[in-house]
Amino acid sequence: MTDKTKTSLIRTSFTLIFTALTCLSCFFRMQFSGAIPVTLQNFFCILAGLILGGTQGAGSAGLFLIIGALGLPVFTGVKGGWEVFTGATGGYLWGYFPAALVSGIIAGTPHVFEKNFDVKNWIRIGLAAVAGFAVVYLPGIPWFIHFMKDEGMAYTLSQALEIGLIPFISIDIIKIIVCIPVAALLRPFAAKYLYPDDEKELEELMASLKKRKELMNRITGKNRRK
Repeated sequence: MTDKTKTSLIRTSFTLIFTALTCLSCFFRMQFSGAIPVTLQNFFCILAGLILGGTQGAGSAGLFLIIGALGLPVFTGVKGGWEVFTGATGGYLWGYFPAALVSGIIAGTPHVFEKNFDVKNWIRIGLAAVAGFAVVYLPGIPWFIHFMKDEGMAYTLSQALEIGLIPFISIDIIKIIVCIPVAALLRPFAAKYLYPDDEKELEELMASLKKRKELMNRITGKNRRK
């Protein structure tokens, strides 16, 4: 097996892991009021983008959506099928793919040399998480208004926001607070396997700097003896 093939398999494995986590979170459901439940599935889709990057994170979310659309019961409440996409919460599901993509693009590709507790890194990840959760609502709210109108209940935008956004802001803030340290700690670990060439390049750079330092020490030592 070539290194390229091995790396491709590892990347696929990471994508599948996050897809599996998103699917398994279908068992978590909290219903406060109205037709929209609290779910962890947006959390895992966005976390995939934050840790794996835009392309792989979106791939994980997209695979999850395809599995659910095919009828497997992987959506919140252990449901599946196309009818879930056309239900009251269908718009939120449509937002998962772009949410993972956007959060991954803003967070950037993970690198082995990222510092786990770098302030700038945490701020970037935090902004990426906020953007990701915001993107989920962009198709979610308009579709909710459209669906309720077809059901004979006309909602204004402000009414839809009161039902489909405002009650979830505090919950999303908690999710974001959890996302930031988890992503910051796991990104270097994931990069080690997803982008092994970066680690080799880093090792070569460190070896080169070490040789330069040794050379400078020798030159400096000779100058001092003179």
